Order: sequence, then structure tokens, then C-alpha cells
Amino acid sequence: MWKAGAARALITYFEPGIGLMGWGNSRHVAHTVESQLYARAFCLQAGDGSPHFWVELDICFVSVALWQEAFRRLKALFPTLEPAHLLLTANHTHAAPGGYSHHLLYHLNTPGFHAGVFERYVSGVVEAAQKAYQHLQPAELVFAYEAFPPEVPLAFNRALPAFLKNPTAWTDRPELAVDRTAYQLTVRPAGHFINWFGTHTTSIQEETRCISSDHKGYAAELCEEEGIVAAFAQTTAGDVTPNHFTFPGLRVRRGPTPNPFENRRLLGRYQAEMAIHLAKQSGQVLPPVLRSWWRWVDFSAVQVEEPYTRGLGKGRTGPGAIGPAFLGGTAEGGGVPQEWVRLIAILARLRGLTDPPIHGTKPLLIESVSKRIFGTRRWDTLPLPPADPVVKYLHWLGRQRGKYVPLPLTPQVLPVQLWQVGSLAIVALPMEPTTMAGHLLKERLAPLLAPLGVQHLVIQGYSNGYAGYLTTYWEYQYQRYEGGHTHFGKFQLAAVEKVLSELLQGKGSEAPEPPYLSIDQAKRLLFTYEVARSVR
Repeated sequence: MWKAGAARALITYFEPGIGLMGWGNSRHVAHTVESQLYARAFCLQAGDGSPHFWVELDICFVSVALWQEAFRRLKALFPTLEPAHLLLTANHTHAAPGGYSHHLLYHLNTPGFHAGVFERYVSGVVEAAQKAYQHLQPAELVFAYEAFPPEVPLAFNRALPAFLKNPTAWTDRPELAVDRTAYQLTVRPAGHFINWFGTHTTSIQEETRCISSDHKGYAAELCEEEGIVAAFAQTTAGDVTPNHFTFPGLRVRRGPTPNPFENRRLLGRYQAEMAIHLAKQSGQVLPPVLRSWWRWVDFSAVQVEEPYTRGLGKGRTGPGAIGPAFLGGTAEGGGVPQEWVRLIAILARLRGLTDPPIHGTKPLLIESVSKRIFGTRRWDTLPLPPADPVVKYLHWLGRQRGKYVPLPLTPQVLPVQLWQVGSLAIVALPMEPTTMAGHLLKERLAPLLAPLGVQHLVIQGYSNGYAGYLTTYWEYQYQRYEGGHTHFGKFQLAAVEKVLSELLQGKGSEAPEPPYLSIDQAKRLLFTYEVARSVR
């Protein structure tokens, strides 16, 4: 028999001018709260087995630090809790406060590690999980799914030229070069549900200057008027956006209308209506089987071979590096002009900042482990215009000779996780998988999961940690934004396929857990919000 409980907790942290995470812009700050942010927790238990906690937050992504702190606090409350039993994910709004990562690249523009934001998010996870456990009651879990019709303006492939590089690309229409399926797990009779659909949560763009849960949060608000807990999570959203339309006088693409707040409501309503529809379907009743797998993986050092490289022979991943294409952003926002990106790429190659066996066509602009930016650790010598606060922070940090940056610029050791919930498998990844990356990953894992009774797979990004994107080998070669932000090289997808396959087969080994910093340690060791204010 299943037992299930659900609850939510408020996690909004606001102070005027608070830095927001998502667009990589130091001027992306909030002066008001457009909508509240929540942590939504589901506690699942099969028979007398251990409770498992699935928690989604209205934030950009989950950092390794956030997962580590939440796990330690929940472990104190639930002594039998194992890492595999806690799954944290994000709805990927770009309008929630940042500063909750311990790695510089992901807290530089906010600016700095922000202890108040971090504490608010962690305590919200713990509060929601506790309440969900207290609400455990006998339940029936039902899985249903349905595709949005192509004419619903909710999801478009924003990287179509890269998608078309895939040998198995199935269309050249942006609205079809995505996974248009909404997947849903409904708890009956209570009516709580988790809905998965992959599209970037970027209706509220960088000029809006407000905290917002964006369209997925609005979908939840509509459904929760009925007194239930409704979580709207991501799947393979890496190259998927609702911002497909151009309007006179607007620099970047937007959703179906020029008004970002109207787009939030419109896109949220589409998802809410689909969720209500799926909740009423007979669906598939899931048997009370709950299994979970977890492994820390050093993605900077994975050897890969056939069949994971799909006809490309042997290879390996390497220390995380980000290419100039990362700076270019996307058509929906952020980034410098593409002429600059091309010039930086040419200069990087002339300086020998390449590693073809690992990083292929990607010039190495930001090297995470060596902490080199454009080939130097002397960030104070970088010939960058000092007008942007981020440049000021980089120059100042360069003069500190390593102080305030004790960790790599981005994480190298990250968790992968799988849950089996009856005939449904949830694959939780600390990256943003593209449409095709998710499609190929399902192809790889489905035969391994079928003997366990799994019939359906959901690939869920933004989970338990974060290190950029997950593109296919062929998309990576194109080197636009998604490929430039794929950290561990051209064989990163092969590495993900391998470690997950080995995990299911009981093979391979686990890397040591990354260093844990308490909040007090983080405040002493990291580039923090308080330090950034003093630099100003």
C-alpha cells in the first residue's frame, strides 16, 4: 500500500535590490515581489519502507550546497534517511534570489553568497518535508500523460540549428522539435500532483526587476485554489522556450504577447488546464514499489567507450570549462553581441586555449578547476570594461590571490539519482538536458529499467546540484549557448549514460562527496554579499 503526503512552505526572501539568479546580469535585481515563492514537498512511502522526499522549489536551480545542508537537517529529523531518499528540484524561474551556491560562477553577479537567501531556502525545504511526512495517509498513485497540441504556444526549440545536427533529428519545425508531453503523478483521493513539462521558466525577463515564480508558479497558484499541493516541474527544457515571438521595439523574443506578466498568466493557465485534465484521467495505477539509486560522480574524469559514445569510439570527460558561446546568451535574453563572441573565440584559439580530445570545438574561456579566465588566474589583468559590477568584482578578487574562492568556479563532483515509483522512473540530473539528450538517455535506460517493471521515464533536470547544460555530441559541436555551457566536454552525455547505466547494474564506483561548508564557514571563506557590498 502507498502512503503519501504533501505540503508547501513559503521561501520568499526579499530586500530591495536583491540579486536574482538566471540571466547572469548584475543589474538583474528585484525591487518588489510580484508573486511568492514556495517549496512544495511530497513524501512517498511504500508499505513499511523508508519515506522518500521529493521537493521542488520556485528557484532557478538546486545547488549542491543547498542539497547538502537540507539533507543534514532532515537526517537529524529522520535518522534512516539516505541520500537516495531526498530529491530536490527547481521550477527554473529566472526571477528568484540567487546567492545560494558555493561556486563563484553561480554567485558572482547576485553578488556573492547570501546567507539569508540560503537559510530561507533550506529551512523551507525542511519545513515542507516535515509537514508532508506529518500528512502521510493511505493513497493511490496514478500516472497519466498527454501531449500539448502543436498550436499551443508553450514550447519551441530555441536552438534548432544545433538540434538539426543530430543524426536522428525528427523535424525542422521548432514547435515539434521538443517533447510536448506533460507527465503527471496524481495522489488520490487527496488530489495533490506533480506535473512535469519541459519549457524554460523565462516569461519574467531580466528587465522586470521583481521576484516571481513565473508561469509554473502561476499554474500552481491556479490549481492550489482548490486546497491541494500542485508542483509544476521541468523535464528536458535545455533548448526549449516559450519566448518564440518578436515584437517591434523589443530587443529579445517574448512569449505570445509583448507583456511578460500576461505571458506568465497565459502560459501558466495552459499548464494548469492540462494538469487538471490529467488529474481526472483514469491513468495507470502504480503498484507500491519504491526504489532509489544515488551516486556522487566526478564528471571531470569519466572514461567513455562504446556503446555510450554511439559509434564515436573511446573518449573521456575533463575538468569543467565554459566556452565563449556562453557569453552570447540566447534570443530570449542575456548575452553580448555575437560579433563579440566570435572575436573572443578567435582570440582564445590564437592563445591556444583549446583541448580538442576533451572539449572538441569549444575554446576554453572559463576553466573551473584551474580558475583561469581567458588563460589567466590574474583576473585583475583582464582587459574588460570596468563599468559592469561583475568586472569590478573579478578585478578585485584577482588582487586577493585566491582568497574568497576556495572551490572550483563550478562544481565537478555532482549527484545522479533515479527513483522507481511503481512503473514510473524519475531520472534526476544536475544539468539542463536538451530535448535530444533526454530522448537518447531514455533510449539507453529503458531496457535496463524494463525488467524492474518500469514502463515510463521522466528525465528531470535542475536536480540536487547544477553544472550547466547537457547536450548531445552533435549539438555540442555547433557551439552556441547550450554547447558553450556544457561543462565537461563533447562526451558529457556519454558519461551521463554510462554512470546511470552502471548505477542500475551495480557497477562502477562513487566519488567522495564534495566538501561541505556550514553557513558560518561559507560566510568566512566565500565571496559573500557582505564582501561584495564593501567592494562597491
